[in-house]
Amino acid sequence: MKSFFFSFFILIYINCFSQNTVNKRYENISLEEFLKVLEESYEIKFSFNPEIVKDEIINISEITSLENVLQAVQSQTSVLFEKINNRYYVIRKKKQKGKVTICGYLLDNLTKKPLSEAFINNKKQSKSTTSDSNGFFQLYLSEPNDTINIQFLGYKNRQFLAKELENNSCNKIFLSEDDFELGEVVITEYVTSGISRQGASSAVNIDPSKLGILPRLVEPDVLQTLQFLPGIQSPTETASGLHIRGGTPDHNLILWDGIKMYSSGHFFDLLSIFNPYITENIKLFRSSTEAKYGNRISGVVDIESKNEIPEDLGFGVGFNMTNVDAYLEAPIDEGFGVVISARRAFTDFIKTSTFRSYSDRAFQSIRFFVDNQKLDQETVENENVFYFTDLTIKAILDLSKDDKLIVSSIFTNNDLNYTLNIKNIQGFSEPFDENQKDNLEFINQGANIRWDKKWNRYFSHSANIYFSNYDFNYNGLRESRASSDGFLFFDNNIIEENTIRDAGVSIHTNLTINPKHSFSSGYDFSTNDVTYKADYSANNVSFNESNSNITHAVFGEYKFNTNEKLKISAGIRGNYFSVLDKTYWEPRVNLEVNLSKNIITKLSAERKNQVISQISNYLPNDFNLDNQIWLLADSEFVSMLSSDQISGGFTINKNNWYIDIEGYHKSTSGLTSFANGFNGVLDLETGESKVFGIDLLIKKRIKDYRTWIGYSYTDQDFKFENVNDRQYFPGNFDISHYLSWIHSYQWNNFEFSLGWTVRTGRPYTPALGITETEEFILIDYGEVNSDRLDTYHRLDFSASYKFNLSKSDTWRSKIGFSLFNLYDRENTLNRTYSIRFDNSTYLLQEVNTFSAGITPNISFRVDF
Repeated sequence: MKSFFFSFFILIYINCFSQNTVNKRYENISLEEFLKVLEESYEIKFSFNPEIVKDEIINISEITSLENVLQAVQSQTSVLFEKINNRYYVIRKKKQKGKVTICGYLLDNLTKKPLSEAFINNKKQSKSTTSDSNGFFQLYLSEPNDTINIQFLGYKNRQFLAKELENNSCNKIFLSEDDFELGEVVITEYVTSGISRQGASSAVNIDPSKLGILPRLVEPDVLQTLQFLPGIQSPTETASGLHIRGGTPDHNLILWDGIKMYSSGHFFDLLSIFNPYITENIKLFRSSTEAKYGNRISGVVDIESKNEIPEDLGFGVGFNMTNVDAYLEAPIDEGFGVVISARRAFTDFIKTSTFRSYSDRAFQSIRFFVDNQKLDQETVENENVFYFTDLTIKAILDLSKDDKLIVSSIFTNNDLNYTLNIKNIQGFSEPFDENQKDNLEFINQGANIRWDKKWNRYFSHSANIYFSNYDFNYNGLRESRASSDGFLFFDNNIIEENTIRDAGVSIHTNLTINPKHSFSSGYDFSTNDVTYKADYSANNVSFNESNSNITHAVFGEYKFNTNEKLKISAGIRGNYFSVLDKTYWEPRVNLEVNLSKNIITKLSAERKNQVISQISNYLPNDFNLDNQIWLLADSEFVSMLSSDQISGGFTINKNNWYIDIEGYHKSTSGLTSFANGFNGVLDLETGESKVFGIDLLIKKRIKDYRTWIGYSYTDQDFKFENVNDRQYFPGNFDISHYLSWIHSYQWNNFEFSLGWTVRTGRPYTPALGITETEEFILIDYGEVNSDRLDTYHRLDFSASYKFNLSKSDTWRSKIGFSLFNLYDRENTLNRTYSIRFDNSTYLLQEVNTFSAGITPNISFRVDF
């Protein structure tokens, strides 16, 4: 076995690192014949129209590399080679009507040395290349008036019109160092293309337009993409159910263009509400949070849509198995442009297999009542009318070269009408019918006005005015009628409302003292009005809670960066919350040291506070869709949350291997039993948690193949007054081990991805039996979270194909296909218990929530 693995790795080494050469001289050979020689010698493939190489004759001698041989062919013929990837090349005519070929040499302005690995892209056609060791680059068949961007870390960006670089001699282009861009190690592929990281402990940045394919995603999803990073999990299989290092989803600050979002999921959180096709960047903090972010104790997800005025008209339209979407970006006038996007589900009139799978996942807890009664399908009538919409409108105005005004707005809506009629239910003196109607609506809408101003090369500011409105409305009706004559003997009207009115202003400044020192500061003002109302007509129960909070916050943060050797940031944030009439200070420190060219060590510490939280819906309601209620910290059921986190680790980046390991300890106070929902704990209890964890990422790239392993170890313990004798017990989401192994491969215009996920089952509280008295019936529970669900695992797959609908590359298309839970594993996500009445007997019933089964999805889109 050892000899087998040794031989296997030797073969891989030889395959990856051996170099082929062409040593023979070729005189008066046809180009078509010579291309076959190159394909065999270098294991590559050429794609071309035979007519363009017809009658081309070449002479080749002393060829030592593929790069040299292709340049020699180009110099002797009328064709050029466009590299698609390490294996495939496209051959085109050097000249086409209305197109130009550009080239150049990039050099340092002072040393005159060539700059290799600079990034050059054709903005309109989205073509890109990098400069070689001589600083040389070439882009083919660009439109003369298209903009060519040249970027190189530590240097000022330069832009040209394509026709300015059309020169047979390939002009020299000099780049100047950017004096005020602090040098940082940029990991351009933190996990896959489109996911980058500045430094070892800074935010992870995601650009959906450059994102490589990921398993189970038929197209980019803003929030589901984050779940491929270590330390971020979704135990409930939802997009917005992000558990970051032991925190719950309501502990995360989610911003869209500076607007606080209180609902971030469509279809009961199974999909993200954010349109990826107008999203420019997603900034994620798991630790080392900048001081400008506040009022959440866990992660930060800062989403920005496109902020630049479009140079040309562009639009896209697409669909998958649940919705259609479209976007438009257009320059209206010089210095003014708009970006608009819209998306709507068609699930209210077309029931696809994807929708049925999502419905089974979301509504299984409602149908459970039907299944337990073992009723025939003829006795059950149910209808699910559901749809979601989202709309964004953004206007961008360049007041001057250094002045920009941006107005952003977003509207999201989820609407459900559910009916369930059950006939001839047995169990009482005579059969009866149950009629159920439920209407549920989530709306989150907001707007932001931002003014960015660069006063000089040292000082800039950003001022914001925003509002965010959240509305949760539920209206339910329950009726019980005798099956024989329709006599109504029970009815119940249920009304629930939860609203948030959030508005605020802020001013943030940035002062760059010199290349090593910078300082940012700011002031935030916000006001929150939070209301929760509930009314249950059957038992005359009503609840009404309304309160307001005003927050004044100031922050300052100093950053020191010396030549990519040492990086320090130290900041502090102060929050005054009027609802508690108290000020909370939050120090934050981050240290990063480059031990060598390829190894970085990191250490950070931070404190955070949170004045608004979600709790489980604690009032009686059999419409169990995990709806959460937002309340302020002065509520009877919610306390002020405070969290301290310290983390440290290192990264290694060498030879296409990337290893990132980070350990952390996090303690949180102010937890309540209602916010965490323990089975068997009926009274309100306050407590604390402590989390110790390790996040590990190992990634390897071999040409067009990428693979990475993400692993998280988590030890989360809770301690509450009057629960478990005040001893620590496992938290509700104490998932000890979480492992994902992802593969992706690009072949020509095809991309494939396969991902396997396995994790420890969630803790749950087992039920021991039922206690019956004359006054009540209760379930007897064992020790809190003393048992675990079975191990969770699943396999996901995705594939996509890109192609052009026009020769000019202006019309681009993409087809995608995905399979969630490829081998249809039935994973148990949650376990609770209920009491069922059957034949004059009360029975203990186990209620399991299962994962979605195998779920296919298909997408198609066109972009111009």
